[in-house]
Amino acid sequence: MNWRERLNRFMAGRYGQDEFSAFLMIVTLILLVLESIIRVPFLSMVTLLLLAYSWFRILSRNIPARYAENQKFLELRGRVTGFFRNRGNRAEDLKNFHIYRCPKCGQKIRIPRGKGMIVITCPKCRTEFRKRS
Repeated sequence: MNWRERLNRFMAGRYGQDEFSAFLMIVTLILLVLESIIRVPFLSMVTLLLLAYSWFRILSRNIPARYAENQKFLELRGRVTGFFRNRGNRAEDLKNFHIYRCPKCGQKIRIPRGKGMIVITCPKCRTEFRKRS
């Protein structure tokens, strides 16, 4: 039996690598580089713990628990990246549009600039209100 077959047999039934494990490995590499520059003993302990946890996740047989952890990580990553992704579009939108909130439900409504006083109907709750565009 060659090494690839042995590895496949060993990894059968284990969780393997996912996005969260890859993120932990990248953070570990960054901390290793910082540790070589800064030389803080506490940093080496954190690096070692992160490395151990990432390998624990990869070799774990508790697949539902690891899957749930990955889903939580993906949700958090989506919120963080979504926050920064929408910032560039918002600056461009403010040049051409006014953004108002519905007084009843709080829904954001984008109205083109330069149309004068208009009646806005909320697409969510159908409340009508007047604003200058």
